Amino acid sequence: MRSRALVLVLAGALALVLAGALVAVAVAWLAIFPGSGIKGAAVAVGLQEGCVSCHGGVTGLEGAHAPAKIGCASCHAGDKGTHDKDRAHAGMVLVPGNLADAGKTCGQAGCHEAIVPRVERSIMTTMAGVIAVDRVALGEPAMPDGRLPHASRLGHGVADSHLRELCVGCHLGQAKTEWGPIGQESQGGGCNACHLEYGSEAAKAVATYAKTPRAERKEIPAAHPSFTLNPRNAHCFGCHSRSGRIALSYEGWNELRDEAGNNATPASPEKRGQIPFSAGKRDLTPLFRKLDDGRWVEKIVADVHHERGLECIDCHTANELMGAGAEVLRKSQQQKVGCEDCHARSLASVAPEFVDPESRLLMTLRKWTLAPGQRMGTTRDGEPLVNVVVEEGKGARLLRKRTGESLPLKPPLAVCTEGKGHARLSCASCHTAWIPRCNSCHTEFDPKDEGFDHAAQKWVPGTWNETAGPFVAAAPTLGVLHDGTARGAIDTFVPGMIMTFDRNKEAGKPPDILFRRLYAKLAGHTTRREARSCESCHGEPLALGFGKGKLRYAVSGATGRWQFTPEKKPSPHDGLPEDSWTGFLKGRTGMVSTREGARPFSVAEQRRILTVGACLSCHAGDSPVMRRAVADFEGTLAKRSRQCVLPAWP
Repeated sequence: MRSRALVLVLAGALALVLAGALVAVAVAWLAIFPGSGIKGAAVAVGLQEGCVSCHGGVTGLEGAHAPAKIGCASCHAGDKGTHDKDRAHAGMVLVPGNLADAGKTCGQAGCHEAIVPRVERSIMTTMAGVIAVDRVALGEPAMPDGRLPHASRLGHGVADSHLRELCVGCHLGQAKTEWGPIGQESQGGGCNACHLEYGSEAAKAVATYAKTPRAERKEIPAAHPSFTLNPRNAHCFGCHSRSGRIALSYEGWNELRDEAGNNATPASPEKRGQIPFSAGKRDLTPLFRKLDDGRWVEKIVADVHHERGLECIDCHTANELMGAGAEVLRKSQQQKVGCEDCHARSLASVAPEFVDPESRLLMTLRKWTLAPGQRMGTTRDGEPLVNVVVEEGKGARLLRKRTGESLPLKPPLAVCTEGKGHARLSCASCHTAWIPRCNSCHTEFDPKDEGFDHAAQKWVPGTWNETAGPFVAAAPTLGVLHDGTARGAIDTFVPGMIMTFDRNKEAGKPPDILFRRLYAKLAGHTTRREARSCESCHGEPLALGFGKGKLRYAVSGATGRWQFTPEKKPSPHDGLPEDSWTGFLKGRTGMVSTREGARPFSVAEQRRILTVGACLSCHAGDSPVMRRAVADFEGTLAKRSRQCVLPAWP
């Protein structure tokens, strides 16, 4: 029995040796005679692929993405076990990272498999908020199938066809189909949208390749783009210079449109303008800039964080940008960072030993460490802020993610937090310099023309035509946002949909006109250290939601009355001025905002605000009596002199 077992062992060993020899012969054969027809054999051992026989000189990829570590096929697929060009390129992914194939490229096992599902469910991929608002605004259910809306599941009804043509070109699921840098007109691209980085050599090489006639192209560019952990603001620009236009506003640019809503060419360089900021308006000569898509913009004033060198990623976290794993209905449910998370007397933080694994990895990749006595900052909800360092006795500082530069984080001034009169105010309500306002638009369907369906990526019969008014740079309107507090916070709003919408899509049928007057909650991204004046809130009709016009406090004897003369004509649909959110000393009900829980000031709130405005008609905002009023308004009123005339209300 022992002899028989020994024979079997020796036979097995001999078989393994022979098998190894056969593989070696096959490898040598393929190396000498590529494309000989032997299938399934490896060209070489480990990460040495057939790809490198043609593309061995590619530069630009380093670190974890270096070809020596992961090869080429890990990202681009194809057949790495052959030297035959046609076989090698079969099934190849030309532009890896698009969400359609991210699961088998960026998100394959051993790479970023936990990240890709998060991105697929993030608000920048689903566009759930945009879709839900558009559907509800046009009189349709937000979730007709019971599921959260998703850009990949749009139908062809009125709202969804409108979304297909005018709205969903920016979601991350939109595929990047051509090689080249992320630019001003880039939209979508999955992982590429943020992490693809073309250096000067790669950009030059691909530009030369693109200019070469297809028949004359002999080699692909040797300089490969790299991948970055730290996206530049330019990566955000293509999508976020539209809609709320926060990428433009952050840098201080306002889009120029004429009265018909068309792109406008700037006036002569000698044209004078004003910073529309009530805390010390000043004249300036605007600078102009023409964007790659033909739009002209004029310089107003930039966000102070932009002036200090901060980029988008310095405030926005990985979970905000890529999602935390669960689908959400609104952007606010994914965005967690607020002003108070960096500017407070005492910042929330976490000890190094309790920092989560992903934050540890991000710190390691940036070669950052927390020294003894230092803690990592977090939001008030516990969201880690990997670039905020909190140190007892030394305050807090922010590290710029792209450069590592350290900047001190300053707490708010006492005036921001003292007194209960301003307890409901958000930081933005006082420190937002301006917001781009578009006060009207008209949308109708033209069945005789054709439009581009961004969801299907093809031209389709019929198109939605939208005519919008000019973009006016002005201080934001204030309103109430009920987001967890009973009384609600005072926050910044902008006209979101003051529109007439013809829902008829069929030629020859009568118009089906829908009118909406909806304001939208908007973080303007035009934060300034200086705050708006007291008068700009308590005596400014635009801030109170009445629209532009003249708001005057008239005193006759012992009686005072507020009078408002609107600048814009009344709408034939609801009788309110074209640019207003609510009526002067009137309330509104029903659907008033694109944001659930948001509303203009009630009549009672308007009266209270304007009562303070009446006091400001005599007393300066920084006077002792008004400072006392911030702390105790009712008590200050009770001690007023006989000369003080309070408003009488209709």
